[in-house]
Amino acid sequence: MNTGLDVGSTTAKIVRLESGIITASKVVPSHRWKELLEDGNKRDIIETIVSTGYFRRTVPHTAAITEITAASLGVKYYIPDAQVIVDVGGQDTKVIDLRNNTFLINDKCSAGTGAFLELAAHYFDIPVESLGKLHTRARRCALINNTCGVFAISEMISQLVGGYTMEEVICGIHQAFARRIAQMLPPVETVVLIGGTVLNTGIVESFESIHGSTVVVPPSPQTVNALGAALYGKKLRPEI
Repeated sequence: MNTGLDVGSTTAKIVRLESGIITASKVVPSHRWKELLEDGNKRDIIETIVSTGYFRRTVPHTAAITEITAASLGVKYYIPDAQVIVDVGGQDTKVIDLRNNTFLINDKCSAGTGAFLELAAHYFDIPVESLGKLHTRARRCALINNTCGVFAISEMISQLVGGYTMEEVICGIHQAFARRIAQMLPPVETVVLIGGTVLNTGIVESFESIHGSTVVVPPSPQTVNALGAALYGKKLRPEI
């Protein structure tokens, strides 16, 4: 069995492959990553574990690979002709151009990371999972210009004082997020978005409207890197 383990800054993900078929996947908070390996360890099996993510070298692994390699393999499993991948993580966002094997990374201060959305959700005292639903209720979007998360919060407060609703400010947050990512992108017609953050429909809609490209979100976007790690394991030991 080939197992991919993606332990990021916020969540840990696992994907198991048997004969090239996904047989199991799971997501837990990063500090509970050990739970992901418990079921496999109870079985009499030969297992190859390939790790990726921030903590890839601190968890059990047969091999460790970068998130860039994992994302490329995982996306191609679903979308063989993918050109550009945007991997939105908790602490950074990576833009991977598969056409020339180049990539860009922004930092955690930017409005284009999951941490920024966590900060905004915390300010409104709502679960981050609620942001997408609230986005759909907005009749207009407040303008949030700042790309630094800390200063963007001050801007959010100013817009609320100015009469915008919470939903309209959230819409503005999503648009600021999308603009920051769009600035990183090369010219391309189709973009693949991955990472748990893209489960937020407000982010996807904002990105489509701002960048103007066709956006593709693969199945289970949060576990794509774990899948890529498992696929790398299959290359190492194709017999299992």
